[in-house]
Amino acid sequence: MMKERTKPMDEAERDEAEKRPEGAISRRKLLASLGAAGVALAAGGVWNGRSSGAAYAKSVSEDVYGALGDKLQLKDLRGLDFCLAVSLDGLRATGDRLPDAVYYVTDAGKEGVFVYDKTDSTSADDTGTVVVTTGGRRFKRVVGDTVVLSWFGAVGDGVTVETLPMQAALNAASGKRLYIPKQRSGFYLTGQLFVPSDIVIEFEPGTVVQAVDTLKRTAPYERLIRVKNARNVHIIGNGATLRMNKAAYTSGEQAHIFDISGSENVVIERIHANDSGGDGFYIGNYEASMPFCKQIVLRHCVADNNRRQGLSIISADGFLAEGCRFTNTNGTAPKSGVDIEPNNNSGQDVLKQIRFVDCVAEGNAGRGFLVSLHRMKASNERVDITFRNCRTKGNSFGSSVNYGAEGAQAVKGEVTFVDCAAEQEQYAGYSVLSSSPESVKTSFVRCRAVNCNTVNAPQDPYGFGSSFIVTTVPQFPRTAIGNVEFVECVSVDERAVPLIARGFALKKNANEAIRDVRFVNCTVRGGAQRLLYVDPAADRVYADLRPQPELAAVSSGAVEAGSIGHRIANEGAAGAVTLTLPPARTGRVHTFAVESPHPLTVATAPGSVIRTPNGSLPAVESANPGDSITLTGRADGNWDVAGAVGAWFGPATAGRQASR
Repeated sequence: MMKERTKPMDEAERDEAEKRPEGAISRRKLLASLGAAGVALAAGGVWNGRSSGAAYAKSVSEDVYGALGDKLQLKDLRGLDFCLAVSLDGLRATGDRLPDAVYYVTDAGKEGVFVYDKTDSTSADDTGTVVVTTGGRRFKRVVGDTVVLSWFGAVGDGVTVETLPMQAALNAASGKRLYIPKQRSGFYLTGQLFVPSDIVIEFEPGTVVQAVDTLKRTAPYERLIRVKNARNVHIIGNGATLRMNKAAYTSGEQAHIFDISGSENVVIERIHANDSGGDGFYIGNYEASMPFCKQIVLRHCVADNNRRQGLSIISADGFLAEGCRFTNTNGTAPKSGVDIEPNNNSGQDVLKQIRFVDCVAEGNAGRGFLVSLHRMKASNERVDITFRNCRTKGNSFGSSVNYGAEGAQAVKGEVTFVDCAAEQEQYAGYSVLSSSPESVKTSFVRCRAVNCNTVNAPQDPYGFGSSFIVTTVPQFPRTAIGNVEFVECVSVDERAVPLIARGFALKKNANEAIRDVRFVNCTVRGGAQRLLYVDPAADRVYADLRPQPELAAVSSGAVEAGSIGHRIANEGAAGAVTLTLPPARTGRVHTFAVESPHPLTVATAPGSVIRTPNGSLPAVESANPGDSITLTGRADGNWDVAGAVGAWFGPATAGRQASR
């Protein structure tokens, strides 16, 4: 119904009305309407009822057409006389006859204002921002900061493959913001998509994008989302899910959801990358011009039920994962929540400034967090990786640092875990496997392992019924392993039937040496677990434990290497006790105390002595309660007295010396 005119037209309006076609909107009315920042367009159903609150209203009114005042981007309309309402097909057919008109496209989901660009004769028709008439004229959508996916014809019905319109929308949004409204039904179905530089992509909450079942799984591989050689990309998921039909990807391991390669300054937040035939997220250099990514951020993202990894980091200089979850990886090795593992030994891959903060790895068939360095060597830059306040639960192992090479080929650097927790892992909560003393230093600071070894395998060669273990695997033999530090870490077993046999273990699986390991104020709690298991051949192993744990020696026997840092007392002994020291090694410290009024003798193995103020002795002895002595191992296989209370070097020990 036409509204009755209450004010007569002036002369200019009458002239304008006589010139324009029937049904056209006057320039004055158009500018007056759009001069309200397009609010009338949005409120009048232009966007097909897809408004989702204030944030979306801003994107379609202010970001699409520009804000009020100086930001209004409609100057091209001021010299035009009228606006015609048409369909896209109508614009293609009629734009040649009236090129100076403003056209308002009315197709559902594609609404908007188009004007003729006289300077362009080459742009392709993408239906969203460029429409080419039958006569070859290019009409351009009047747009501010935001491009909308629906303009390009993608609706999301779960059936139609919409790769072309989705890629067209991405291309058109370079330098702008791409808004992806929630699918009409089901999901958006698409093949591989490439993300350009200088773009913000925002998904409406509830959006689902699924890959076709035919992504290429042999080189050159295809991934769902490629961020390749791009800069300044920001993806705001708002809880959206990007996924695959995992049942279609039962072979191969390269069908990833996100592949970020050779790119810089990329932020992805609040998005789910699930059910892939490979990784949820891949950070590296596949087909890229730069050998690493730089400044990549994943914030509050989820990677669930992926085939190979939740996240793989191949090469990155500056990476942050904050508040992310990597869960239920299964299908093909390594099957970890996170795998940090360079691809080649060219020396170009880098692992610098890699940070995980408040992240979770749970229910993965492999490790929760895995750092695998077997392809890095001395020519690579120093490794710098930190996990802070991260948690693993229900994986095979919680966190593992593996395969640092040895000798002149060893890559240098540090991998550090701070305030992390491992719970209910099948084997160890934390492991360092086949990593040489010359390679990266691995540190665990205030980490805890709770109720691990759920499969009850106390003699397993790689878990050994331990919460924390340093050992080797046959595939990567080493002359020596080590360069590990444990500071204020704790092994906890709270179960009615405890399953942890050893809190911390340094274990040989072949002929390798173990050296350069330090324990500082580590403890165990619950069960019957030993604090330390140390292979007798281990060297330069230091234990500074406060409060000093105690061991009871009520009968004669050998002193175990794992008693370093302990106070060994004869409390409860009914008679004389003789304890035989293990082979002396640098850094090995044992403390002995007399609590019961019976002789406590500490003897060396044949061929070694204790260097005392009274000369070198094969043994020391005291029967006086309150006496104590601390012995430290030497590189030459003998022992020094680091401190003594009481008379340990008296006639009895002299007699032993004479008898030997």
